[in-house]
Order: sequence, then C-alpha cells, then structure tokens
Amino acid sequence: MKLVFTAFLPFALGYFLSFLFRSLNAVVAPALRSELGLDDAAIGIVTSMYLATFVLAQLPAGVALDRFGPRRVAPVMLLVTALGAAVFALGHDVVTLGIGRALIGLGLSVALMCGFKANVLYWPLGRLPLVNAVMMTFGGLGAAMATRPAQWLLVDFDWRQVFLGLAGITVAVAIYQLLAAPAYERGGKGRLADELRGLMGVLRAPLFWRAGLAPTFSLGVWVCYTSFWAAGWLRDVAHLDEPSVGVALFALSIAIVPGYFFSGMIVDLLHRRGVRGGRVLLVYGLLFLAIHVPIALNVTAIPKLLWFTYVMFGGMTVVCYALVTRAFAPGLAGRVNTTLNLICMLIAFVVQAAIGPALAWMETTQGLARAEAYQVVTVALLVIQAVAWAWFAMSREARDLP
Repeated sequence: MKLVFTAFLPFALGYFLSFLFRSLNAVVAPALRSELGLDDAAIGIVTSMYLATFVLAQLPAGVALDRFGPRRVAPVMLLVTALGAAVFALGHDVVTLGIGRALIGLGLSVALMCGFKANVLYWPLGRLPLVNAVMMTFGGLGAAMATRPAQWLLVDFDWRQVFLGLAGITVAVAIYQLLAAPAYERGGKGRLADELRGLMGVLRAPLFWRAGLAPTFSLGVWVCYTSFWAAGWLRDVAHLDEPSVGVALFALSIAIVPGYFFSGMIVDLLHRRGVRGGRVLLVYGLLFLAIHVPIALNVTAIPKLLWFTYVMFGGMTVVCYALVTRAFAPGLAGRVNTTLNLICMLIAFVVQAAIGPALAWMETTQGLARAEAYQVVTVALLVIQAVAWAWFAMSREARDLP
C-alpha cells in the first residue's frame, strides 16, 4: 500500500494534469474566439503547440529518465508546466498563448513516461500492462475534468483565473512528487554516451518499428480528436450547441477510463492463458479502425455513443507501451516509452495542426460543405492507419509480443 502513495499516485496525478491541460483548450475555445477574435485555424495552431514541444522533448527526456529517474525529472518538468499555465493565462494574442501552450506541453511531455518508468522500477514486469492501464485511467479522469466540470467553472470564473488556479495545483503536485517518490538507486552513474548508445539501439531494432508504429500512429490520431477535433465534429457535423458539446465531451472523457483499464486487464488475463499480447493488440487496432467507418459516413443519430465507442477503442491501443517495453531490457524502459510517445505525439501534432487548414481549403477552394470536408479527412486518416496495421499484422514478431 505504501508504494501506491509513493511510487504510483505522485506520477498518476502528473498524468491527470497532462490530460486535463491537453483537453482544456477544446472547452475554452469559444472564449478565445469571443474575447480575442481567434478563428479555428489560429486556435488549432495554439493548441498544437502543446504537442510540438511535447514531441521535441521525448528523446532527451527518455535519456534523462533512465539516467536520473522519475523522482528528479518529474517535479522539474511540472514547474515548467506551471510557468506555461501562468503565461497562457496572461496571453492576449496568438504568440503569447502559443508560448504558454508550448511551455505546458514541454513540462508535461514526460508526465506519463515518468509513471511508466516508476512502474518498471517498482512493480513486477508481468503485471506491467495492468499497472500501466490503472495509471492511465487517471488521464481519463483528467480529460473528464476538462469538459463539463470546466464549463461549470467558466460560469463563475474567467478562463484566465482557471489557468492560474491550475498553475498553483501543478506546483503542489510537483512538491508531492519530490517529497514522496522513492529515490532512484542508479543515481545517474552511467555514462551519457552509453545512454545515447542504448537509445540508438532501440531506434535500430526492427521489432520496435514493426510492433510500435501502427498502434502509436493510431494513438496519435486518437489524441488529436479526443483533445480537440471531436468537439469540432460535434459542433459542425452533429450541430450540437455548446452545453450539449460539453456533456458529450464529458461522456467521451469517461470512455477513456474503461478503454485504458480493460485494455490492460484483458491483456493480463489472456497472457496468463498463453495468449500473446501482440495478437490482442492487433484486435484492438482493428476495432479502432472499424469505428472510423460510421464517423466517415457522418452518422449523427447517436453522436455521443459513436464517439464514446471511438474513444474507448482508441484508448485500448495504449497497451502497446507495456508490450513493446517488455521486449527490451528494463534499463531501456524510459527510452523505449519516450520514443514510442515521440511517434504518437508527432502524429498528433501534425494531424491536429493540419485538420483546420485542410477543412478551410476544402470549403473555400473545393466547394465542399463542412460536414463533407470532415468526411474526406476521416477517410484519409483511416486509409493511412489501415496500411500501418496491415504491416503490423504481417510481422510475426509484432503479433507474438509477450
């Protein structure tokens, strides 16, 4: 029980904040439009700055985690997040808001990876998919807080006050991590050259790409939609008003919890019965591809249930982090996880930044209605993901991940 409050909860709270900050812009977007006059393209770019710095930090963060441990890395990065939240709260233009959002993304870039590294250090490797899944349910709770509860807060408080309050909470979590988390025994004694050599070994491993590319690509698309563009689809295709969008986003964020939790539980149970984790992961990927079809058809009769299923199935592919990590030495866990996260967030950044301009281009130059433009985007993303999952399916090594 002591490990729960020292090696698990401090980093789970960090991931809670990560998903809260990541998803919050979808709710404050109307306020940014009305107060600052930002259009969808500008808001999309500001929002994607979180992912840009998130991506840039992954590889050096992985080296730092394996060298210094989560207890040293996590609190420092959360303080950067708090600074970014304060800058964002004081912003009056795209540049300042973008800088604030970038600092938030930089600080939270290793929130989940710190938790994953702590799990590798302090829990049995055989239970890693389940422990990781439980930790990631905190992300679902953070996403839930960024929807309807955030709208309630915005009734009584300005969005700037909300971000300043979150800055204070982030500092408190950083102090908790520093005081409660166990010390890292390795203490950074390895040579940096050896750490970098280990990272290159991960990048050169064919198994890493065959097993990791498809699920992280799908996760990147999933992150893009859950953190921002699902709200746009609900407004522009399903024609929901803002309160209804808030309720729908709350339901979507709740879907993250069973998606994360049951993905790890199912892998854990089937692993004990001799079923390879890679085969289960492939089924998760196929389910996620299938749910794109009604979205591409603009099925609006049951939009909340449709997107609830999308979020749940997409979240299940996150088990790839634990499965791929188990295929490498425990000492490489930080580098394996952060490299996988690099791919995921790079895809999320590119897709999130591109959808807004793509929709505008199809409307203005191709004469498509907004709903039709969303269809084109969904089909394109579905085809790319299908190719990646086909490559995964053709690899015996990927299918036989333990």
